[in-house]
Amino acid sequence: MRKTGILLLLLTLIAACTNYGEKKVFDGTEIYYKDGVTEVEADKLGESLMDSGFTNGELKSVQFLKEGDKYIFKMVVKEQFLEDNSLSHVFKFFPREISEYMDLSIDLHLCDSHFNTLQIHTLQDAHKSIMAKATEIRYTNKVVPHDVEKLKDYLIENGFADDEIKKVVVLDRENMNYIFKLVIDKRRLEHEGTLSLLTLLKGQLSKNVFSGLPVKIHMCDDLMNTLKEI
Repeated sequence: MRKTGILLLLLTLIAACTNYGEKKVFDGTEIYYKDGVTEVEADKLGESLMDSGFTNGELKSVQFLKEGDKYIFKMVVKEQFLEDNSLSHVFKFFPREISEYMDLSIDLHLCDSHFNTLQIHTLQDAHKSIMAKATEIRYTNKVVPHDVEKLKDYLIENGFADDEIKKVVVLDRENMNYIFKLVIDKRRLEHEGTLSLLTLLKGQLSKNVFSGLPVKIHMCDDLMNTLKEI
């Protein structure tokens, strides 16, 4: 599982532990599991959290449980982050990422320090992704898979996606406008060469991928928050 950007949002679990389930600790992160979750599944979850950089030796607490056929990953977060729009992409993508790693259907619940659910992000509504060599293309439910496949082929054929450099892009749509998001160093937001290349890319995507429909390029930070639009 890749790094998700959620690490700094976690709180140490300070509430008294009352029937939170069995506990295992992975690099400082407490995983409580119950309600049909097996020890093997808890171990696999712990390994994925360590591999992704989610754990860092500091005390944090999560809970993993099951309701019917659906698994739930509960995470204690600082309350001020619940309505922080800058974290929207992180929360929306996390259920897809962890579900694919665990090969289970998992929803994300953001919780208080007693594991009471405050906000839910479901796998059904989560962003999807495919790989174009080393470039990950994440896409929303507003985009049809056929468009994503065409984008994948284009990025590979034109050298944007290769086997060496890892990148993440996001494809979204607003009415008839496609939105292509990519991470850009803030120092290059006003760089003439960068702007010229992205303007050219905008036209090529419209013509060669999206049947002439308008395309907007969003230059983003590493949490996919838009810094500048072309």
